[in-house]
Amino acid sequence: MNADLSIGRTVAPVPTSVRPVAGFCVLLAVAATLATGQLFGYLAFLPQLKERFGDEAGLGMPLFAGGYALGMIVLGSLAGRLGARQVLVASLALGGLLSIVTACAPDISLLLGLRFAEGLVLGGFPPAAFVASVQRVPKEKILFANSAMAFGLLGSAGVAGLASHGLASTVGWRTGVVVYGALLLGAAGIGFLQSGIAAGQRGPVHPYRLVAIELTGSEVAFSAGCGALTMATFVTANGLAQQSPHSIASLVVVLTIVLTLLALAKHIVRRPADLRRTLGLVLTLSGAVVVLFADSHVLAALSLATIGATLTVPASIQQVVVGARRAVPVAVAVFTCSLFVGGALAGLVVTGLVDFEISTLALLLVFGLACAEIAALIRRSRTERATRGTI
Repeated sequence: MNADLSIGRTVAPVPTSVRPVAGFCVLLAVAATLATGQLFGYLAFLPQLKERFGDEAGLGMPLFAGGYALGMIVLGSLAGRLGARQVLVASLALGGLLSIVTACAPDISLLLGLRFAEGLVLGGFPPAAFVASVQRVPKEKILFANSAMAFGLLGSAGVAGLASHGLASTVGWRTGVVVYGALLLGAAGIGFLQSGIAAGQRGPVHPYRLVAIELTGSEVAFSAGCGALTMATFVTANGLAQQSPHSIASLVVVLTIVLTLLALAKHIVRRPADLRRTLGLVLTLSGAVVVLFADSHVLAALSLATIGATLTVPASIQQVVVGARRAVPVAVAVFTCSLFVGGALAGLVVTGLVDFEISTLALLLVFGLACAEIAALIRRSRTERATRGTI
C-alpha cells in the first residue's frame, strides 16, 4: 500500500503499468517554464509596458509573484483533495486564458489585476506537479521529475527571458502574452491526457487547516526558510544581470547551467538529499557574497546562485516529502510558496519599486544564508549520528 498523499493514511496503489517517465518529465519542464516564465519573461516586455501604461507597469512582476505564491497555498494545497491532475490542468488552462485576456487590458488597473489573477491560478501548478510526480514516477527516478520542475522554476529565467526578448522585438508585448497563453492551453491539454496519477480523496481535515500543522514541522519550516532565501538570491542576481550590459549573456548562462545540471541528474541523485542541499546553500551564499562585495561581477553571482538553487530546490522537495507531518500536498505547497514569497520581496527591491538599497538586501541574504548553512550542517550531523546509532 502507498502512503496517502492527502492525509497520511493508506490508499490503493496507482497502477504500475509501464509509463513513459521521460515524456512526463518533459511535460513538467515545459509547463513549469511557461508558468514561471510569466514572471521572468515579463522583464523583457517591461519597457514597452512602461511606455504604454507608465512606471506603475513595473508592479506587474511582484504582483504576479505574490499571486503565484498565494495560489500555491489556495489551490496547490488542494492537489490531494481534488486530484493532482485536475489541479494541474485547471491551473494551466485558466492561466492561459488570463494571459490572453491580459493582451486586451485597456488601462493599468486592469493590467495589474489580471497579472495578480494569473499568478494566483498558475500558482496551483507547481505543488500539483510535484505531487503528481511522487504518484507517477518511480522513487528511484524521482530526481529526474524534481529536476525537470527545477529547470522550469529557474531555467525559465533563461528560456522565457530569451523568448520574450525575441517576441518583444518582433511582434510586441500584446502578441507575446497571447503566445504564452496559447502555449499554456496546449500544455493543459497534454496534462489532461496523462494517466497514472491518483484521484483526489477527501480527508477528515480540510487542507487549509493543515497548512499551519505542516508549517510548524521542523523539516517543512526549515526547507521553506531555505527556499525563500535561495529564490530571493536568485531573483536579485538575475534582476541585476538584466539591468547590466550583459543581460542576454546572463540568460544564456542560466539556461546552460540548469540544462547541464539536469543532464547530470543521474549522478547527482547518488548523493544524499541533505548533502546536496547543504552544498547548494554554500553556493547560493557565495553568490550573495559576490553581490554584496563585488556587484560588478554580476555574471559570477548569477552563476553561483543558479547552481545553488538548482541543487537546493530538488533536494528540499525530497526532504519535504519525507518530513511532511500530515499531508504531502500541503507540505509541498508551503515549500513552493516560500520560493516565490522570497522572489516577490526581492523583486520589489531589484525593480526599484521600494526604496531599499541593494547592498542592504544582499547583506540580509548573506546573514540569512549563513545561518541556514550552519543549521543545515547541524541537522546533517545529527542525522549521521542517529544513523550510526541504529547500526
